[in-house]
Amino acid sequence: MSMGTKQAALDGVGRCSRSRPQRQSGVALLATLILVLALTLILGNIFYRHQIDVSQATGSLHGDQAMLLAISAESWARDLLASDNDDPEVDHFGEDWAQAIPLLPVDGGTIVGCLVDLESRVNINNFSSYTDTSLRAERSANANNMGLVKLWENLLQNMGFVVDESRVSVIVDWLDKGDELIGPAGAEQSDYSGFNPPRFPANTYIADTAELAAMAGYSLAEVQRLMPLMSALPGPTTININSAPEPVLMALSGDLGIDFVDMVLDNRPFLTLQEFYQAIDIRLMVGEPALAIRWPAKLIDVKSDFFQLNLEVTLGQSRLEVKSIMQRGESGRPAVIRREITVVPAGVTTVPSRSIDTDDENAADFSGSGRDRFSDPDEYDREYYLRPICEIADSYTTGDLDDSGEQF
Repeated sequence: MSMGTKQAALDGVGRCSRSRPQRQSGVALLATLILVLALTLILGNIFYRHQIDVSQATGSLHGDQAMLLAISAESWARDLLASDNDDPEVDHFGEDWAQAIPLLPVDGGTIVGCLVDLESRVNINNFSSYTDTSLRAERSANANNMGLVKLWENLLQNMGFVVDESRVSVIVDWLDKGDELIGPAGAEQSDYSGFNPPRFPANTYIADTAELAAMAGYSLAEVQRLMPLMSALPGPTTININSAPEPVLMALSGDLGIDFVDMVLDNRPFLTLQEFYQAIDIRLMVGEPALAIRWPAKLIDVKSDFFQLNLEVTLGQSRLEVKSIMQRGESGRPAVIRREITVVPAGVTTVPSRSIDTDDENAADFSGSGRDRFSDPDEYDREYYLRPICEIADSYTTGDLDDSGEQF
């Protein structure tokens, strides 16, 4: 091999040895960048999961604290209704329990709520005591002698609903035991089996007034309007004339109409039923015994044993809505017989006022009952807004009535 050839070979080897470190250095830099990227992604994912865990733990803590605050407010409400602080023989809006709980600031949140007299409303479960004989007897009695059936039918008529015998019969059949119809206008299991979806009568007391919407002939729009005026209590109750809202008073009025409502509102609270009869007798002058037949003690009273506490507790991002039903007993301190807790997702706000839609427009959205209730495929896609229950109760208690007895 010549000298020139050897020199060329040595030069080639030298160039290869000089370029190899440069390529190795580029690969190391690329590997370093990939490693840094991987570490960044891993750390970012760790921090992200940590923030989620912290947020969930904080939300859980706030939820537990909100529940404890609600229980504390519930205990305070029970003390208000206890016999040591309230006369159980008479209940009216001048007592401490009737004052709405103001917006109470707590550390990181607020509490607001009110107590509602459930015996100011029509107890749907009272219809369970009716038989075919007692139902016919009340319908055939003097038109001015008030009973639960006449009260309910008057209430429906004043609200503009269609009234016939089935309005009461279907309720009695839903509540009573057995499958025997109360009358031709009633409905039992054989009738509800043809509904879509099929329904099953309770054959006992109901626990929620919304169950009225499952009964034949009652539409969802009607039940929504009736909600503030009815209750579902575990036993027979009377209507407290001291706290009954104006639509209920109007239904009780018989042929006296708005004059009866004005007399009650102007003269209550009544400490006894005799005081009520005396105030009405000034207008009618028929004697207290006749008035006791017209508005019997089994229908009305001046005291209540069932109350509902409506609470809204907001703490951080947690918000609870609590409805507790309390019953006075012999112990002197009410017992909580039912508690409903609703967790409201963060960011959801309660609409504070009534929708601008008219009752007719709202009724059109919820028209129909029975078989065709769920025939509209878009029914579940609509959005509806309801006012807070304390605001609803207050509007029915203090609202105005026009000459026809309808609320506006």
